[in-house]
Amino acid sequence: MALRIGLLLLTAWGAAAPAPAAASPAEDAQQIYQRSAASLYNLDFNAARQGFEGLTREYPDNPEYWNAVASSVWLKILYDQQKLNIESYSGSTFGTKSSKDAIDPAEEKKLREIVGIAMKKAQGAIDKNPKDVRALYALGIAHATIASFEGTAKRAYFAAYGQAKTARNLHQQVLKLDPNFDDARLAVGIYNYVVGVIPGYIRILLAPFGVRGEGKEVGIRQIETAAAKGKQVSTDAKMILVVIYNREKKHDQALQLIEELHAKYPRNFLFELAKASIFGKMKKWDQALQTYQQVARKTESSIDGYDRLRAEPVHYEIGRTQIELHKEDDAVLSFSKVVAGARATPDEKAQAHLWMGRVFDAKKDRKRALQHYNAVTGLDCDAEWKKEAEAYKRKPYGA
Repeated sequence: MALRIGLLLLTAWGAAAPAPAAASPAEDAQQIYQRSAASLYNLDFNAARQGFEGLTREYPDNPEYWNAVASSVWLKILYDQQKLNIESYSGSTFGTKSSKDAIDPAEEKKLREIVGIAMKKAQGAIDKNPKDVRALYALGIAHATIASFEGTAKRAYFAAYGQAKTARNLHQQVLKLDPNFDDARLAVGIYNYVVGVIPGYIRILLAPFGVRGEGKEVGIRQIETAAAKGKQVSTDAKMILVVIYNREKKHDQALQLIEELHAKYPRNFLFELAKASIFGKMKKWDQALQTYQQVARKTESSIDGYDRLRAEPVHYEIGRTQIELHKEDDAVLSFSKVVAGARATPDEKAQAHLWMGRVFDAKKDRKRALQHYNAVTGLDCDAEWKKEAEAYKRKPYGA
């Protein structure tokens, strides 16, 4: 389990747009890049992709712009798979029960073609000047993007590891040539953290294959340096630190970064959902509920682009949180919004019905509880939920 989680963290860092060149060919290109990067962080994938693609047409030999297009394509794939959230990195396996693994073959082909172009452009520059730190860095980013795609979208963890290790090695070269290139510390830091969290006996087995690191704490410090001093990957590093702090149970530090990120990118509702989730891990249920309810209000009022978020999963989390606060009647109202929602999935409806059944069983209202369990068996949902409903039909919850 630890090895798999480590591989996932190792591939997570390619999430944001790669760095633009230190000296942009033209001021308007820099502005387009920054605007497109902001769109990407705000989950406006189409706007980001269009902006980056425009730059590749104007400057076709710049590998960093091709990398940026690739990041926008990969992130949209992950978003569509419902894996672009903090909960995907919190369990023993990647993703959640709502996640999907299906990928549009055309989008995968497009992604690999774009990354291939980025690698070719970067390698061409390196062939001319082996000490070209920008080209070495760009080549590392390209490998990191494929690593991220393989590990998250495809769940091909060892293929991802090979690509991530190549990215780490390239960025180590960058740091040897330019110790002040703090952006390159991100890949190196994540690699060190990942190797550091792998159990010792597994590290011994992997050592002959070159799996060695400087330690978990060294890795965290390197990522923190990238977050504080990086010129282009600061946001990337902070997002990775949220994941790491969450896993290390440094929830206060994770919340601080989430607040900062959401203030900068207010249209990214995933940051606010992550904030609510972290409050839950801290057992601060009142604050979790308040945050989820705020997200629901924004979703229903179409504030800051929150209308892109389906309301039903938010109402489900509100209901779950109300259960923790022993507000069962309020929870039933929240779960009722899920089952009545036009965009609720069968699995979401099933889970909401199960919770309402449990609540009514706890209230000794067996008739209403059975109505909800029977509703689950009539849904085209996962067999796991039907099995649970059948079990509750035979024996009441809590009996």
